[in-house]
Amino acid sequence: MSARASQLIYLDSEERISGSASNFLYEIVIPDGLKVDTCCVLSMTIPRSYYLIRPGQNKAILVLDGVEHPFEIPPGNYNADNFSEILLAILNGIAAAAFTITFSTITGKYTYSYSGLGTASFKLEDPSRLGHQMGFDEISENHFVGGTLQSKNVVNFVSTSTLFLHSDMVDDSTSILQEVYADNSVPFSNLVYNCRVPGMYSKKMKNTRSAVFSFSLCDEHDKEVDLNGHDICVTLLLYQKEDLTKTFQRGFEALIRAQGD
Repeated sequence: MSARASQLIYLDSEERISGSASNFLYEIVIPDGLKVDTCCVLSMTIPRSYYLIRPGQNKAILVLDGVEHPFEIPPGNYNADNFSEILLAILNGIAAAAFTITFSTITGKYTYSYSGLGTASFKLEDPSRLGHQMGFDEISENHFVGGTLQSKNVVNFVSTSTLFLHSDMVDDSTSILQEVYADNSVPFSNLVYNCRVPGMYSKKMKNTRSAVFSFSLCDEHDKEVDLNGHDICVTLLLYQKEDLTKTFQRGFEALIRAQGD
C-alpha cells in the first residue's frame, strides 16, 4: 500500500446518530484539505451476542394429512439435545404426543418418528433457516415414510460463519466494507478481525468529504444480524491512494536525469 495522506477513524456503534448497534448512521469528519479516496478496515471487534436461531428465520411447517400447522422455534442458541427437546414439545402439542426424536452421535442426524394417523411431513420455506438445525435443505418438503423420517443432512448448530459489514461509503455494487469469519469463536465471546495487508483489502470511497454514512452488519444471506444490545467497534483507515503509474513515471524520470548527470 502506498498512501499520500491518511486519517484513522475510531468508530463505535454506541456513538451512532441513529439506528441499532448493527444497522446505524454514523458521522465521519474528514478535515478540510485532506484528500482521501480509499478506505480500509484495520480492525474490528464484533460481540458474538447474536443467536444461532434468529427472529424471522425460525419458522417451519408441520403438514398432517395435507393440513399445514406453522410453528416457530424461540430465538436463541441451541445444541442437538436441547433443540430436539423444544422441537418435540412443539410437535406433540400439535399432534397429541405422536412424535419422537432421536439423535445419532455417529451420523450426526435426527430420526423422527410419527405414530399418528395419516401422512406427515416437514415443510421449510425461505427465509427460514431451521433446515440447518432440523437436518434438511433450507427450502424443502420432507415426508415421513412408514412413520419414520431421517434427516437428509447432518444437523448444524454452528452459528453464522461469515459476517459482512456494509457501508454506503464503499463505491461498488456490493457495498461490502469488510467480511469477517467466525472461525472457532464461541457464543457470547468476541470476533476480532485485524487486517494484515491493508492494500489488498482497501475499497474505493464513494464520498470523500465529511458526511453521515450508513453501516450495517449482515449474514451471508444479506439479513441484518441482531447483536442483542451490544455494539461493534471499528478502526477505519482513510487515505489517498498513490497512483503507482505516476510513482513509477517519476522514478523513471529521476533515473534518466541521474544518468544524464
